[in-house]
Amino acid sequence: MTIEPLAVAASLLIGLTLGLGYFAGLWITVVRLPQARRPVVVWAVSAILRVAAATAVFIILMRLGVWQLIAGVLGFVVARFIATGIWGPVREPRISRGGEGER
Repeated sequence: MTIEPLAVAASLLIGLTLGLGYFAGLWITVVRLPQARRPVVVWAVSAILRVAAATAVFIILMRLGVWQLIAGVLGFVVARFIATGIWGPVREPRISRGGEGER
């Protein structure tokens, strides 16, 4: 079994691009949910499309070889950290507690 550096590098780039698209889609969905008429439908369609796209790409990478799959998954994970850097870490929502004063 030989490792082809160009194929592995391309798979890493594919995984990175896939991850950035996946997390950008997630961010767009989260931003749109409060204004959506049917937020459950928006959430469900977004989730199905994102997971289907990621699954299809990972299946293709898996058929190319184990090293391409590993590189693609690694790129996807790296994209998660890049997305956190771009859009910020998770923040707890401020929930108003009835009679208590705001901080």
